[in-house]
Amino acid sequence: MASRPESYTLVKAAIVLSCAQLVSERIVQPRKPGLGQMRSAVLLAGIALVSAPLTLAQQLQQHYTVVDRGPSLVRTLTDTPGLNNHGDVAIWHSETANLMPGIVFHGKETISIEGEKSFTLVYPSDINDQLTVVGILQNPQDLRFTQAFKWSDNKLEILQSLGGAYSSASAVNGAGKVVGSSQISSGEKHAVLWRTKQPRDLGLLAQGNYSRARDINDKDEIVGEANLVPNGKPQAFLWRAGKMQQLPNLPGGTICTAQAINNSGAIIGSCDLPSGVGHGVIWRNGSIEDLGTLGGEDSATTALDINALGQAVGSSNDDDKLRAFLWEKGKMINLNKLIAPNSGWTLLVASRINDNGEIIGRGYFHRTIHTFMLQPDQALHGK
Repeated sequence: MASRPESYTLVKAAIVLSCAQLVSERIVQPRKPGLGQMRSAVLLAGIALVSAPLTLAQQLQQHYTVVDRGPSLVRTLTDTPGLNNHGDVAIWHSETANLMPGIVFHGKETISIEGEKSFTLVYPSDINDQLTVVGILQNPQDLRFTQAFKWSDNKLEILQSLGGAYSSASAVNGAGKVVGSSQISSGEKHAVLWRTKQPRDLGLLAQGNYSRARDINDKDEIVGEANLVPNGKPQAFLWRAGKMQQLPNLPGGTICTAQAINNSGAIIGSCDLPSGVGHGVIWRNGSIEDLGTLGGEDSATTALDINALGQAVGSSNDDDKLRAFLWEKGKMINLNKLIAPNSGWTLLVASRINDNGEIIGRGYFHRTIHTFMLQPDQALHGK
């Protein structure tokens, strides 16, 4: 016989304790219980012991409904599509090798974002609650050529660079301020902030020659990565009130990148261990915490987004298999265990999570890479 799960033992113990308290309360009553009352109590306790584990198992398996958002062209793990708090999604779909519009799912409406001139590949990277989309335009003839764009009110705007040929936009906040990176005239890439078309150079760390901004919150706090010396290893940074500061590494580690920041100032990203394996981390009040893994200590983990509730998402190796995760209250959960087991999906990467707990990412749907959206079960989440 298979052993009972720990959750079953805890539920059983709680029920036994409740029954003991019930019996105790009945014993101290002035009137002795009748035989029928005692039989009813025993019967109810027996029903609870059988039904409670089934209810718990159902809750563990059906936290989310999966919505298919179509086939997805994979870029890099950290180049993520966009999701806002209304459930609007900004992603990319490939039509031909030379044509790929951006796609916005806005309620029941599907909106196409077309590139311009020779920049016909459109990669949305973020979308805010006002339906402003930012991202990258790419030239299919030479993928090194990229331009940062901002799209709103069905109008595409090219954001200016710091003097170099390339730029990219990573995130937009509620006020429409955009961050990313831009090449300067000497060819180096610097983190930038666009309040208008004109970029502001956010600077560098120490004696470094590279920086990139990945996210901005509604307090204009910006996170990303930068090196300390020319061509050195990237380090995570927080830019606030005009100053860039390095965030701490994991003990013995040498590489870090900050991926996202919420309005409370909690930052998530990834850092390496002395072994070289990368783990997802969270920075709060200047301190760093390892998010753990779905597998063992040597399993690689990447954290990609965090919402206002402090829930983080990303991907982790589990028995050498890439799996999407949700991290909350100090615990990492395999999202594949929170959807129906016969859904046809294998969730590989959770890219974004909004303040309502909706999650988007990529996974196998009947052996083809698709974009998914996870919608929380309202009853189970108590909303």
